[in-house]
Amino acid sequence: MKKTIPAIFCLLLANVFLTMAQSGDLKNFPKGTDPLDVGKRVSQRYVSIPFRNFDGIKSPPNEVTYPEVCTWFGALKFAKESGDKKLLRQLEERFFPLLGSQKHLMQRPDHVDHTVFGSVPLQLYMQTGNELYYYIGIDFADRQWQMPESTKHAEQYQNFLDRGLSWQTRFWIDDMFMISTIQSQAYLASKDEKYINRAAYQMTVYLDSIQQPNGLFFHAKEAPFFWCRGNGWMAAGMAELLRNLPKDNPDRPRILKEYEKMMETLRKYRNEEGLWGQLVDQPDAWTETSGSAMFTYAIITGVKNGWLDSKVYAPIARKAWIALNTYINEDNDLREVCMGTNVGTSKEYYLARKRIVGDLHGQAPILWCATALLEK
Repeated sequence: MKKTIPAIFCLLLANVFLTMAQSGDLKNFPKGTDPLDVGKRVSQRYVSIPFRNFDGIKSPPNEVTYPEVCTWFGALKFAKESGDKKLLRQLEERFFPLLGSQKHLMQRPDHVDHTVFGSVPLQLYMQTGNELYYYIGIDFADRQWQMPESTKHAEQYQNFLDRGLSWQTRFWIDDMFMISTIQSQAYLASKDEKYINRAAYQMTVYLDSIQQPNGLFFHAKEAPFFWCRGNGWMAAGMAELLRNLPKDNPDRPRILKEYEKMMETLRKYRNEEGLWGQLVDQPDAWTETSGSAMFTYAIITGVKNGWLDSKVYAPIARKAWIALNTYINEDNDLREVCMGTNVGTSKEYYLARKRIVGDLHGQAPILWCATALLEK
């Protein structure tokens, strides 16, 4: 006799899945969107291609660019969280040429976008125990707060240092991901709180200087536009800092408050897909995936660490992650990534920016999200 599943059981099962979706379950995902699988695919895509230039430019780069660093760093964190020793070896082997045949590509800590490079050797040190990586990385972190040898702009640099800030201070919205990441990694590797403390203080000064009343950030003072990826850098930077910042740090309450304010505003500006537009507050803006992935990372991290109400924000994170996966093509490249963008003077300038496939600005935060979802 053929057995059938009782209707009441089917109804109960349907209710279970509905409850999971409504509660924002961050462990069980539809086929093709499992963070372990996605992270593996995107990581392998990364290691399969040599160092890249900016914005899909085909010519070889003359440096390891900061989007490359952010992707490399994300892949390393994913390797650790997933326990993927093969991937770790591949990522470490990627570093070897920078010590020899490709040493001209290694960054120098002479600019905020260059100094973030130090996060890669510091993460390698923490996973392999090779002290060579430690000394390379910690030098980058130290020199971010040391007067450069060049005397050009010395007075301005000294003014920042006298205020307890990095001499690399620019008050640009991507700075506080770059600074928070290298200084957080230096803290984790060395156990010296001076690194994380100065990054936290730097963050409060940036918040005082450039955060708007709604919690978002203009691209620049002369560009009063809430550009998606620019805000993504700040959201991810605050999340990265808060997840590593000791609970007793005096600047923590202020940073957490402003983070929460930003997340609340982002909650209100989601589009129908559950993602965010190229200009966050403009309903006619096209969905921009790199900034959306950075926001998603910041929200996942907030939910996982208890900073955000899981009943409100976990469903947002879940929907955003699933939606982002619809933009990953068969080559494991993220589509609809805004090309590198300088300060614009009109809404039209931002909406007309070229959209790139597989740009590392987008690959990086996909890996951050996958890792954050795997974390306990």
